[in-house]
Amino acid sequence: MGSIYALTALGFATIYRASGVVNFAQGDMMMIGAMAALVSLRDFHLGQVAALLLAVGLCTLLGYLVERIAFRPLIDAPHFTVLLSTVAIGQILRSGVRVFYGQEVSILPPVLSTEQIDLLGVRVTPLQLGILGVAAATLIAVAAFFSLAKLGWGMRATSQNLRGAAIVGVNVPTVLSATWAMAGALAAIGGVLLAPMIIVTPDMGVIGNKGFIAAILGGFSSLGGAAAGGFILGVVEIIVGVYVTSAFKDVVVFVLLLGVLAALPNGIFGKATVSRV
Repeated sequence: MGSIYALTALGFATIYRASGVVNFAQGDMMMIGAMAALVSLRDFHLGQVAALLLAVGLCTLLGYLVERIAFRPLIDAPHFTVLLSTVAIGQILRSGVRVFYGQEVSILPPVLSTEQIDLLGVRVTPLQLGILGVAAATLIAVAAFFSLAKLGWGMRATSQNLRGAAIVGVNVPTVLSATWAMAGALAAIGGVLLAPMIIVTPDMGVIGNKGFIAAILGGFSSLGGAAAGGFILGVVEIIVGVYVTSAFKDVVVFVLLLGVLAALPNGIFGKATVSRV
């Protein structure tokens, strides 16, 4: 779960750094990715890889459309107005899925075995190892993209100073569209990885809220920190579930969050914002 939280947190942080907006539809975009994979497998009998690619493509397009519909027209509006627009987009996505599929619950067939094996004294399943591997590969690919690709450099420049990036020649509108599209792709991958572990419903996007918490925990101002916050959150949940009780997982998570914010208001790996006057 920590790797899925990390992907979701990275989606939140990527959009926030580029546009200064928290996309509260990120969890629902994750649900759309899981639903797209489920429908592709069950109704259209596509293969696992084709279903994953279709889900990623659909959510990439969805992220692009959300930027054009819910962010671009409101770019000069107060942040609160943009936040409400992303909340509305999330509600529309959930309602749209209910219209077509009702409150149906389904399970996405796992690609790998769910039989537990012993790995260095730890009981894990091949499915869990596969999810961790895909999530790690995705995070490495994203890090390489930001370090090596020209578009990634543009995203980093925009995240530092939007107007400054425009002055030095960065095509800010293109960068913003690409950022939201990337966040959609990350949401789809997270949704497809999460789907075999839980039931798929129109409300499964609420799990995306853990990605939001992870991003706050690690620090919204740091992409690596946000991803690390996801892994920290996953480890904390496992420890509490094993040594205390799973019923207190959420309580401990929020207590941890409050404690971290009290000591480090910008998150564990976040950087303080400096304003020059």
